[in-house]
Amino acid sequence: MTSQVTIAEKKKSRRFLPVAGFIMIVVLAAIAYLVAPAVMDWTRANLRGFTFSGNDRETVRLMFAGIIFLTLGGISAMIVALFAPKKATNIKDSDLMEERKAMQDKKKMDRLRQRKVNREMRQVKKG
Repeated sequence: MTSQVTIAEKKKSRRFLPVAGFIMIVVLAAIAYLVAPAVMDWTRANLRGFTFSGNDRETVRLMFAGIIFLTLGGISAMIVALFAPKKATNIKDSDLMEERKAMQDKKKMDRLRQRKVNREMRQVKKG
């Protein structure tokens, strides 16, 4: 027989996750903006056909910062998804099989009990 009393589990508070996400976005944006000039210089040095002609240097810096921000955001999202806690399912096949067997046994016992009751009812009506 199973108990109907369940033990309350302490749930982890998730109310600060949006704040942590916002702080992470701000930090990634700041890093991207600060690193953008170095990436611009590296790009100009290694890609000979790359020029900034026709664009203001600050506009190009913002474009590079956006690209760097998206790259860092994608990498950090993959890391967070990799290490995020997964919902635990503690169900085993053996437990399911035992439960199924118990249900089948209960059905069989119910059928036998019903047959016995029906047999007794017929005897009472005859007698």
